[in-house]
Formats: sequence, C-alpha cells, structure tokens
Amino acid sequence: MKNLYILAKICKPHQVVLEALIETQKSERVYQLYDILFSGKALSNSEAMQLIYGSYKSKAFSNLKIAMFDLLMKTILTLNIKSVSGDYKKVIENARISLSARIVLSNTGDRGMAIKMLERTLRSAESEQGSHDALEQVRILSLYYGTTKYNKYKLKKYLSLHDRYLKSYYWEVRAEKYYIELQRNRLKSLTDPPEEIILKAKKYSNELEKVTDIQSVNFLMFKYRVRAAYFEYTKNFGKILEISRKTILELKKLNYSTNKNLASINLRIAYALIQENKLDEAIRIGNQDMKKLAIGSLGWYLIGHYTLKAYLYQRDYTSSVHLISDMISNDSFSKVPDNFKEIFFTTLGYIHLIVDSGLAGKPEKLKKKLPDFKLGKFLNTTPVFSKDKRGINVSIHLMHIAFLLQRKDYNRIIDREDSLNQYAYRYLRKDDSFRSNCMIKMVIQMTKADFNDRMLSLGLARV
Repeated sequence: MKNLYILAKICKPHQVVLEALIETQKSERVYQLYDILFSGKALSNSEAMQLIYGSYKSKAFSNLKIAMFDLLMKTILTLNIKSVSGDYKKVIENARISLSARIVLSNTGDRGMAIKMLERTLRSAESEQGSHDALEQVRILSLYYGTTKYNKYKLKKYLSLHDRYLKSYYWEVRAEKYYIELQRNRLKSLTDPPEEIILKAKKYSNELEKVTDIQSVNFLMFKYRVRAAYFEYTKNFGKILEISRKTILELKKLNYSTNKNLASINLRIAYALIQENKLDEAIRIGNQDMKKLAIGSLGWYLIGHYTLKAYLYQRDYTSSVHLISDMISNDSFSKVPDNFKEIFFTTLGYIHLIVDSGLAGKPEKLKKKLPDFKLGKFLNTTPVFSKDKRGINVSIHLMHIAFLLQRKDYNRIIDREDSLNQYAYRYLRKDDSFRSNCMIKMVIQMTKADFNDRMLSLGLARV
C-alpha cells in the first residue's frame, strides 16, 4: 500500500483524470481502493483487504493493487509539468513528445508529423536526456530519410549524428560503470580505500581525461565524479577544487547547469574546502545550495552534512545545533538511507556531548532545541557501518568513551581497556588510521593515570 499512497499523492491534483480511467475498468473493487487511497487515512495491506473483501484474499488484492498501480501511472503521464521540479521539466517534456511521436509513428500511415516531432526534440535530447535517447531518435530519422522518404542531405546529417551519439553513449556507459565501481567501495566504508582501489581510480581517471571530444552532459558528470574520487583518495583537495570549477564552466558552455548537477559538484567543493580549512567558504556554498535544493531531498541532506561539519570545525556550535535539529526533525529524514542516518546520529551524539559540557552555551536552553539522543539505543542500532572498523566505527567507540568520561563512569572505561587495545592493534595499524590509533591510546593512558584532572580534561577536549 505504501507505494500506492505515494503515487496517489502525486496524482491528487489530477483526480478527474484518474476517475475517468477508473470508469473504463467497470470495477467496484477499484473504486473502493481509490476511495481508500484518497481518504486521508493510511491503511496497511491487511486493513485495506479486510475493508474491501471482508476477508483475507491475498491473490485477489495483489491483482487489484496492480490494476490501480497501472491507472495511477497512466495518470502521472498526464500531469502538468509546471508541478514538476525545475531540473526535470525539459527532460519530461522532451520524453513526452518523443513518446507521442513513436505512438503516432506506429498507428498511422502518415509518418510526416511523427518525424517532425522527433526532429523538434532532437536538439535538446542529448543534453537533457543523454545520448541514448538522442541515438534512438536519430535511428528512426535515418531509417525514414534513407528508406521511406529519401533525402540525401538529411540522411547524411542524421547518419553523422548517429555515429556521434553512438560514440557518446559508449563513453557515457563506460564512465558510469567506472563511477559505480568506485562508489560501491565508498559506500562500504568511510575510511581510506585500499591501494588497489586507488590504482583503479587513477587508471580510470587518466583514461577518461584523454577523452576530449565527447561533450554530453552525462559523460562530463561521470568523468568528473571518477576524477574527483581519485583526487579524494589521494587527498589532492586543490585538484578537486580545480576540476570542479572547470566542470561547472563546461556545463555552462553547453547551456546546461541544473541545480541537481551544480549541487553534486558543490558537494565536493564543500568537502575540499573543509579539508583545506576554508570553512567560511564551505558554509557559504552549503547554505546557498540548501536554499536552492528541495528541502528534505537527499541532496539537501548531503550538502547539509558538510555545512554541519564546517560549523563544528569553526566551533559555531549554536548554528550546528539549529542545523542538525532542522534536518533530523524534517519528515523526510525517515527516508534517508540508513548509512547516512548513522552519520547524522553519530554527529548528533557528539553535539550532545558539546552541549552537555557547556561549550555551546547554556545546556538547558540548547537541549530543548536538540533532537533526543539515547546512547544505548544508538549503540544497539548501528548495523550499516558495523564492519567499517577503521572508519565511522572508531568515532562511535570514542563517542561512547566520551559519554562515560562525562558521566565519570570510570569503571566501565577500565573494563573496556583490553578490548580497546586489541581493537587498535587489529584494525588501526595502517598510516591512514594513525590519528584514530592515537585517540585509542590516549584513552588507555587515561586509565593508567587514574583519570587525573589534567589528563581527563585533555581527553575530553580531544574526543
């Protein structure tokens, strides 16, 4: 039922169209399901089934939902694109005309009108939708002017475009495949990648950099993402800033710079600026993008994450409190992928530590603004990065220690001394985890020093 409710919400402004489509079904059950979807009450599968059939009829209800799904999808195709996000308006309009042209092409002997429709959308098909859609349209046009209504000049033009789009599509797919491979590794761990992945990233980056005659938006974006990944792996943040600004200029030359693509690039710019300690600029870009992007979208949360980091590094704790409160309290936070939720909740835990210690101002006042944080519950519900021993897992362990220090629960820290030592020995022995290793060693030294005031204050400050 969840997916049907989502589609019903999109179709709400066009209920008249949906009702007209339902009328063609001549089914009382479909009408009943329609009434449930637009009743304002969210029912489960079993509740809706009981209401419609009065008993448990799983197969019949499944077929009914499929029928309603098809009707909702048909209604969505009729939506006014004014209600669509700006980034997708041209894409949808071109796709509609292209689809309409193909329907006309297959249902009438007069192909002239369909061909004119395809020629009309071809100019923007590549830039807006990628080379695949442009290639499909050029194939139809080449066949038409080469076999049905011979036109030497147009045939030559479309055959030339066919070769161009075919080459573009090849490199788009190749660059996309490289990016997926590198990103898959990144989603598993927040720590530095192994040497073999860095060498792959270098190889892919160098290969794509040599391709200078492909100017499709899709290729430029995937090429940029692959190269940015390599420079991120090698900590060449100046180079990330350089290729980011270059890619923005290239997109503008193509007269294509949507909020979505710019936000994707600005995300890496913000990351690189933070690493270069240019926090004011990172915050400026972050706040700028958060105003442009749809509130609650994944892009909004991602740029918000880096803006939050910049605030924390700048020790602007009040702004940090307000920003993380706005993000976590937003209704869309429940839809954020679990790996990102863990990052936000880990950050929230550290902000609670800062607020409780009085570093951000009066704890009583700020606590009212902050979302609640239960340490025990958090520690028991962090499955995504549980195997990321050298990444966020270290931050979670240190946060736990910091809470215990703040509560002066020294015995529990002492009890964990051996396990922390073993953890550092097993997982934090490489150069990329040197700082994490030092933090664990510092905790162990505090236990050996019986938590004297000087060592304790140093530990809290560092953690």
